Amino acid sequence: MQVKIMAAGRAGRHGSEPWHLQFSVRDTGIGIPVDRLARLFKSFSQADASTARTYGGTGLGLAISKRLVEMMSGKMWVESVPKKGSTFHFTLPLVAAPQAHSSGLEGPQPQLADLRLLIVDDNPTNCRILTLQASRWGMLPRGAHSAAQALEWLRAGEAFDLAILDMQMPGMDGLMLAAEIRKLPGAMMMPLILLTSMGMHPDDPALARAAFASCLTKPIKPAQLHEVLVRAVSGSKPAKRIPVNAKLDPTLAGRLPLRVLLCDDNAINQKVALRLLQQMGYKADLAANGLEALQALERQPYDLVFMDVMMPEMDGLEATRHIRQRQHNKSQYPHYKSSLIIVAMTASAMQGDREKCLAAGMDDYIAKPVRPEDVRAIVERWGPAASAPEPVEPLLEEAPGDAILPPEASSRCVQAEDPVDMARLLDFSDGNLDSLRELTNLYLTQTAEQMDQLEAAVASSDAPQVRRLAHSCAGASATCGVRHLVPLLRELERQGFEEKLTNAADLCHQAAEEFKRIRNFLETYLASHSELTAKA
Repeated sequence: MQVKIMAAGRAGRHGSEPWHLQFSVRDTGIGIPVDRLARLFKSFSQADASTARTYGGTGLGLAISKRLVEMMSGKMWVESVPKKGSTFHFTLPLVAAPQAHSSGLEGPQPQLADLRLLIVDDNPTNCRILTLQASRWGMLPRGAHSAAQALEWLRAGEAFDLAILDMQMPGMDGLMLAAEIRKLPGAMMMPLILLTSMGMHPDDPALARAAFASCLTKPIKPAQLHEVLVRAVSGSKPAKRIPVNAKLDPTLAGRLPLRVLLCDDNAINQKVALRLLQQMGYKADLAANGLEALQALERQPYDLVFMDVMMPEMDGLEATRHIRQRQHNKSQYPHYKSSLIIVAMTASAMQGDREKCLAAGMDDYIAKPVRPEDVRAIVERWGPAASAPEPVEPLLEEAPGDAILPPEASSRCVQAEDPVDMARLLDFSDGNLDSLRELTNLYLTQTAEQMDQLEAAVASSDAPQVRRLAHSCAGASATCGVRHLVPLLRELERQGFEEKLTNAADLCHQAAEEFKRIRNFLETYLASHSELTAKA
């Protein structure tokens, strides 16, 4: 049995006049002959004496229903065609309730803003309702209508902050889907919420095995959904603090108000850059590629765009050219401000890349890995209250360790010092141990997967894939303060760009060994600091 509820609009009422609501229940059963309709609402009577034997029932339910409706000043009747089905109707006169007090959940919610939510439900109506509600709260939802579709997105590398999984789905239910998601390196730690109409208890062993953050029982109320989402993304444990020397001014947004858009396809870079901007008081919006950036600019005006150069679907250079063209067409693109500043974020040291950024229409650029002081310098340079922009020479130098080494130097890159600059990583985590652990785990799982893919690409001599994977992995590594892995990856990127994988296999082996060293170092660091915090 499936129930579908639809609202049919009628003329409104004024004052205390009642609304006459009509409810209709339609089935495609055996139908009822016209000459027997009158008997249908009598106690212990059905259209045919054989009906009770064939289909069950005694005929008492309709009589009770009709009596209840009439007690509420309503009416009940039936329309039927034999062998085609019946439609039962009833009306109720109801007075409109006074306007409800605002719950505070009608608009964007700061705790949920910009979080990417995966909704998996085979019922299009349910999926649509959840998508609309999440969008109202400022989230970035995407609805999959099957478990297979959701797994396809996740295996392709699409990143989500949390997911809602329906329990009852054909082929693969919510528990089975959760088990598959937990096998994916990039989604092992993603909070999962189970949606069920079966009333599962939060302590149900099945939920514990799949490590669900929570369970929601249908029908869902907005307040319940909001509470569960906030709890899932924040966690139940209070954040622990560890000392850090911050380099950002939390009052900067108040002095230099800017609407900021961040465009980057790498989950690590997204998290770090959004955190840096947040520490300066800016709530930046997020786009994962050039197409999403164009769509965001069509919805509302922005003052400043941080634009990654190498992205799938549409790269930063092409997106910038489209933006500059649309700025001259105010009638069609009213939100494209003529004063919009576009800042390139590039980790590439290929000759001529910076010139290409400026030629495409970008105003400024910063080198990856992004440093807090560089972000602050950009904001102060281009802020509304700042003086006229000066030449960008101070930002031209590469961050240490980010240059591409010549092939003969790559084997000498590993030094005896720590493989990770923890001071840099702590800056990005704002000194928060839980944030540091989250960022570190994300980096390790993402990089492990990309290193395996990189090894396969080198083995199959797929130069474009080598370039893409090495670029992505190097960018995330540099952002996290990784020292010696980055030059190896940059050399692999260069060889992929030139389609000459001269010693790529040897470089890939060195990179894999260095990544093992990085993993051991980070895991040891987190374990030791967790023990110190517990003792304190």
